Amino acid sequence: MPLLARLRRSALPRTGTTPLFAASAVALVILIGGVALLVWQNARAMRQQINDDFNQEQLVLARQAAAQIESTLTHVSSELNSLVTLARGARLSRSQLQSAMESALARSRDTGMVAIGALDGTEHVTLACGAPDALASLPAVPALPESASIALLRRAAGGPGEALSTVRATYFAAAGPEQPGPAVLAACVDLPSLLGSVLTTVRSGKTGYAWIIDGNGVFLYHPDRRFIGRNAFTARHDRRPEIRFDRINRIMRDDMLRGHEGTGAYVSGWHGSLRGTIPKLIAFTPVKHPFVAEDGLWSIAVVAPQSEVAQAVHRVFVRHVAAEAVLIAALVVLGALITTYQRRISHSLKREVERTQADLHEMERISRRVVEQASDLIYILDLETRVILANRKTVELFVSLARVPWVVDEEGLPPPETYIGKPLTTLLRPADADFVRRQIERVLEESRTISYEHTVHFDSTKIRLDTKLMPIRDDKRNVRYVLGISRDITESRLLDQRIYNAEKLASIGTLAAGVAHEINNPLAVILGFTDLLLERTDPSTPEHEDLQAIEYQANLAKKVVEDLLGFARVTEGLEDTADIRRSLEKVLMIAKNTLMTRKIDVKMEVADELPRVIGDEREFQQVIFNLINNAVAAMAAAGGTLTVGARPRDGAVLISVADTGVGIPERIRPHIFDPFFTTKKVNEGTGLGLSLCYGIVRKYGGQITCESVSRVDHPGAASGTTFTVTLPAADSVPELEVQDATEHPRRR
Repeated sequence: MPLLARLRRSALPRTGTTPLFAASAVALVILIGGVALLVWQNARAMRQQINDDFNQEQLVLARQAAAQIESTLTHVSSELNSLVTLARGARLSRSQLQSAMESALARSRDTGMVAIGALDGTEHVTLACGAPDALASLPAVPALPESASIALLRRAAGGPGEALSTVRATYFAAAGPEQPGPAVLAACVDLPSLLGSVLTTVRSGKTGYAWIIDGNGVFLYHPDRRFIGRNAFTARHDRRPEIRFDRINRIMRDDMLRGHEGTGAYVSGWHGSLRGTIPKLIAFTPVKHPFVAEDGLWSIAVVAPQSEVAQAVHRVFVRHVAAEAVLIAALVVLGALITTYQRRISHSLKREVERTQADLHEMERISRRVVEQASDLIYILDLETRVILANRKTVELFVSLARVPWVVDEEGLPPPETYIGKPLTTLLRPADADFVRRQIERVLEESRTISYEHTVHFDSTKIRLDTKLMPIRDDKRNVRYVLGISRDITESRLLDQRIYNAEKLASIGTLAAGVAHEINNPLAVILGFTDLLLERTDPSTPEHEDLQAIEYQANLAKKVVEDLLGFARVTEGLEDTADIRRSLEKVLMIAKNTLMTRKIDVKMEVADELPRVIGDEREFQQVIFNLINNAVAAMAAAGGTLTVGARPRDGAVLISVADTGVGIPERIRPHIFDPFFTTKKVNEGTGLGLSLCYGIVRKYGGQITCESVSRVDHPGAASGTTFTVTLPAADSVPELEVQDATEHPRRR
């Protein structure tokens, strides 16, 4: 029956089913082969990934062990430093020093410290506590200067398994007659005990362990104590000469002994009780501590056999193959549909991602432009006041005004590495940097945004800033940085000051008008009756001379009132021009006696040909007279030299009055031209002298400036003050302007 069935089926006509079946079979074989290849590659990648993850866990263990060792070494260094500080600063007797050493040793025994000793200048042990044999076998302590930091020595091992020792030594000044001259303080540390207390607790997987080598490749600690003190490059070969240890030797030589951190794999000949060719995984990291740096380099390694990882890989591999076998059928049937759908989704997502990235890039560019083009100073500081970020306005301010010389690029700005990461003390004066540091401390204490105004000094320039400091927090709400936004309000504050001065001058003008009205009336009566009496009195009589004196003094009082009104009233200038040389000579002639009695030498430095200037000679003489009076007051204590000069320059005449007096302190220099501001005692000055000078000079389109070196600000420098008055020359002003300036006073 089966044979008939086969014959009947063979007699049926052939169709296209066979080629389709063959193609499907080939496709199925290819698909299965491809899936098998993918499974194998995936298993291989998975094995590598698990190995890498395991090695990363070992690296974490190595880092933790290194941190614990660094902490222990810090404790040892701190104990010895504290003992050295005590020995240097206090006058201790031998018994007191012995007691202090024993206390330090008792606190440090669990860190591996076995002995502490004091050596004299000839390297003999004068005091000791702990293991006497450790101190007796100390190597020669190098001769260090008295201010030297702690040094590190090593006592070499005598044979396999023998404990290694280190010596921490430093000078300290002898405190009493029992210890003449400088001495050396040394501490002996048993390295295997110190390192073993940390590394014996390291467990990687089930049987993994840790070991450590120094900069010469010598084992400082190993679970097998026969390796301690031996060279790691030769100890393994001596134990199993038939195995090549090239990979572990290359890891130690090229990575560990150079202070690198990383992971790897190598072949060993044993692991615990196991023997044979055993592949192992290794993770290593250096120990970073000043104690270690003086001895070269220490590197910790954590190792474990790959067999422990292979079991986990095998279990995952079996489950993975089973799961993929179940999914093969569904993948074959739905592959085409999923591929098509995935392509559509992929294209859609790709376009969406591209649009999102473009939007994010545009937002980032806009935000960057906003910060860079902002007119305010925007910067970020860390908690140590180091610059983390600064916008263009901030950098431009420091470039134009800072004390440090900048190296700028073609845009006129220094490269970011010039100021990024630099502390504020390199950019600001120490006082300003300390002020900013205190404000950051306020932000940390109050945990909020603070606002304040402050002045930043750049050499002779002062910038007034309105600043807000805002804390920048991390994911744990801890303040990591401080954002600062500062606005330059220097011009605004100057404008406020000008408005205040204008209001004050307006009040003074109102007061002056009232005073003038009250005084001019009785003065007019006095002058009127004096004129009548002068007409009735014989000019040759004494009474006539008395009346002339009364008239002269009344006219002086009238002049004072006119000056007060002239200060308070905005005028347009007088009609005359002034001869500078003649005015200076006249004023110096009047003040000659006063200058001689005050022991003041006068020097005139006037150019030969000076043009006339716009202004009234009488008012100009009043300006010079006031400046000379101030110079005399500044030199009243011990006399000095008064230098009066005049020279033409660029269509103007510069008149200078310089003295060698005490100078004007910087704190009051901005207020010297304010009305009623004076540093003189009561009844010695009204504070209107320089204000009147300022008003007269400005009335004729001139300027008055002051340069001074004060004994208060610069005690060791030569002090003195120079006022410079700049007035436009008469021939430099157009005729129409001069004519207009002289017509208005006639109409007053």
